[in-house]
Amino acid sequence: IVSSFEGGLSSGGKYRLGNMTCVCDVTELAPGRRGGRRGCLIRIRDGTAEQRNLDILADYNRSLNEEVRKATQNIRDMQQKIVLGMSDLIENRDNNTGGHVKRTSDIIRILVEEIRRQGDISLTQQEAKDIVRAAPTHDLGKLTIDNAILNKPGAFTDEEYGIMKSHAAKSGEMVKILLDGVEDERFVQVACNVARYHHERWDGRGYPEGLVGTMIPLEARIMAVADVYDALVSKSVYKEP
Repeated sequence: IVSSFEGGLSSGGKYRLGNMTCVCDVTELAPGRRGGRRGCLIRIRDGTAEQRNLDILADYNRSLNEEVRKATQNIRDMQQKIVLGMSDLIENRDNNTGGHVKRTSDIIRILVEEIRRQGDISLTQQEAKDIVRAAPTHDLGKLTIDNAILNKPGAFTDEEYGIMKSHAAKSGEMVKILLDGVEDERFVQVACNVARYHHERWDGRGYPEGLVGTMIPLEARIMAVADVYDALVSKSVYKEP
């Protein structure tokens, strides 16, 4: 019986005897100042009811954790649908970017796969997935831009350009409001970076903060490549592909 204890002789443990759960408590006996174990006091008691309660609690916790997981996933799915729905609203308003969200997402998927294949830049599989998931959020701030500016066929005035540039910072703010508190902090930060900094430039001449080089988060640099590439190869109201 002793050899079947969970935890071994020194700490005691539990074992099954038919339908009974037996609990063993082991106390070492070391009389005298010189020490040295002289024996053990072994106490075995019926812990069946106690174990039954522990099993019920464990089952409840597993069930509760599964319910929480499902509820959290449902909320995340709803958030993703909201983000994609808002992206569709932008595309319906912006005559320049029809299909832009899907195309840039596809481009980013290609880019992150190639980055991971080459291995020159550290990018984990989870980070790559997060960047692809975050891509549709990058232009949410355009919902705040007036149609007359968003769809202007000619060049912007300085004032109009300033208003148009504000969409990047507003995109970051909207992402945080939509995702904060439900998505894990890592993904929220990636999505915020993608939305806020995808118009920064390596030479510091971008916006909204004029970041330079590696000051720009990697995910935003990847988004910028996809965004600019799609703009170059796509037809718009003011240029051919």
